[in-house]
Amino acid sequence: MKRPGFLPSAPLSLALASALFTASTLAMAQPSPAADAHARYEQERQKCMTNNTQDSLATCLREAGAAQDAARKGQLSNPGPQAADNATQRCSAFQNADEQAECVRRVNAPASGSVSEGGVLRESVTTTVVPQ
Repeated sequence: MKRPGFLPSAPLSLALASALFTASTLAMAQPSPAADAHARYEQERQKCMTNNTQDSLATCLREAGAAQDAARKGQLSNPGPQAADNATQRCSAFQNADEQAECVRRVNAPASGSVSEGGVLRESVTTTVVPQ
């Protein structure tokens, strides 16, 4: 008389073990949002401690902590295309079509600089030929 076993057959148990191993490996490879927020906080804190910002130490640490809290709550976002759309909409303040076009060209031009350097610098060079 055959008794039903509690262990599955060898090929099935090998496949099951392999699937569990793969799932656990993938879970460990994906950093949690909290771990990512903590890593970002540590980087910002290091910048504060090396006086690599324009803010005072207290302000820098307070801002880093606030950013970490917001990241944990899922309140940080990357504005991406929305920010670009807002920038081009601000060009509508110019009445002249040429000035609006120039504004849009400046907004879409490559920028240099950073917050630690004091802001973003956009340069626009326009060559005008004067008739003689």
